[in-house]
Amino acid sequence: MGYVLDPSRSPRRETRRVARERLGDAIDRLDAVISGRDADLETAIHEVRKRCKETRGLARLIRPALGTDFGSFDRSVRAAANQLSAFRDAHALLATIDTVRTVVDDDALDAVRSHQATVAANASASIEAGDERIARARELLVDARRQSRSWSVRRTELRSGATDTYRAGRTAFRRAEKEPTDHRLHEWRKEVKYLWYQLRLLQDASPSVIGPIVEHLDDLAEALGEDHDLAVLVERLDTTPDAFGPPATVEQVRNVARALQSALRERAFRAGAVVYAERADAFGRRIGAYWRLAVDRGPERPVGGIATLAHDEEGTDADDSDEGAGDDSDGPEPYERERKFLLTDVPSELDLTDGVEMRQGYLTIGDLASVRIRDAGTCTLTVKVGRGAERVEFEWPIDRSGFDIAWPFTEGRRVTKTRHRVHLEDHLLEIDVFGGELAGLRVVEIEFGSIDELEAFRPPPWFGPELTDDPRYTNAALALDGLPVDVRWST
Repeated sequence: MGYVLDPSRSPRRETRRVARERLGDAIDRLDAVISGRDADLETAIHEVRKRCKETRGLARLIRPALGTDFGSFDRSVRAAANQLSAFRDAHALLATIDTVRTVVDDDALDAVRSHQATVAANASASIEAGDERIARARELLVDARRQSRSWSVRRTELRSGATDTYRAGRTAFRRAEKEPTDHRLHEWRKEVKYLWYQLRLLQDASPSVIGPIVEHLDDLAEALGEDHDLAVLVERLDTTPDAFGPPATVEQVRNVARALQSALRERAFRAGAVVYAERADAFGRRIGAYWRLAVDRGPERPVGGIATLAHDEEGTDADDSDEGAGDDSDGPEPYERERKFLLTDVPSELDLTDGVEMRQGYLTIGDLASVRIRDAGTCTLTVKVGRGAERVEFEWPIDRSGFDIAWPFTEGRRVTKTRHRVHLEDHLLEIDVFGGELAGLRVVEIEFGSIDELEAFRPPPWFGPELTDDPRYTNAALALDGLPVDVRWST
């Protein structure tokens, strides 16, 4: 699902999932750097540091639940990011100089850039030579991921964490506005970023309201980030002026940087006044109310007249589902392209401690089509047509009362399972561990965006036999007929 919490699912599982996915991606990227598989060092390091910030934002959101464990986790992730800071700072400063050159035509900037380009190149060479800081960063992130597996979070603690972050940002904003020093602007920027990360996590509670706030915070954080980069440039010019050129050149670049900062700050303070217009407790209550509504009443739906209802009934709301429902215009196309494999063994390094429990029953099962209902925290009605790797799928959300009415009609055509989502390079694996009469059966499914991508996929060695074209292993067939007689697995 990415960097967002699903209100329909357990906060404990969702926060663990996000931490696992974000930290796992960072670890994978560092592995690629260490092995030499990722030649774009600047992008790789940038993405790793971004994953660190995302998980620190998540940890601050649930800080009341973590208690004393927060400090240990935050230190591990912060220390990992700091291992990479010298590389990032060298390239960020070079990028800042290049940005300034796009708006200011001054020969003095050329000399300053020449020096910084050498610094950035040396930083890259250090990484390519096998800098031990990369291995240390990886070690710290692996430890942080281990710590996140024991998190326990309740719904009310999400509101509390967001309130604390908003309050800290409001205080930092007022201090910076009163005395706009580089340090105070930087402290405010950090709080803006944390609030941005946290509202991204909570955005699904009310996309129509929280979404625009997230965009506004993104713009504000960008302005404050560029202000900070300019402050770093001025600091370097002040501390090591001889490295950047003659005094006149250094003074000219410093004046340009300060002028740009002044313009950025004027706009940032105006935007900040909007973000922090309410008291922290009021903000927290409002966000908490959106979250409770999403939990109790389900996701937001389009509001309008009869035409809107008809549009919604046709399944054209792209936000209704993440499993392939859509229309023939702007929404996702109604095709499910997947391959399925039997799992006879699961590598020990795969984290299957979390999962989503599902129960699904079939209202009808035909040769080419099936109609099912599923309860996975939220309830859905799904129609699947076709066989094999590419099938047509339509899905609609239904309320709990509708599910309860339909469930008795699925007697004798049901399955229960726990679904685990695991990343494998660029693919998302869905590992289903079945229960009940199918206990012991484990299958893995991978969805693809195109037939070419599907055909190009090469399964890892630990995958078992492919089941994509075996009709006995569709969920509908398993619900109706049970396990095929030749199934074998190990535990």
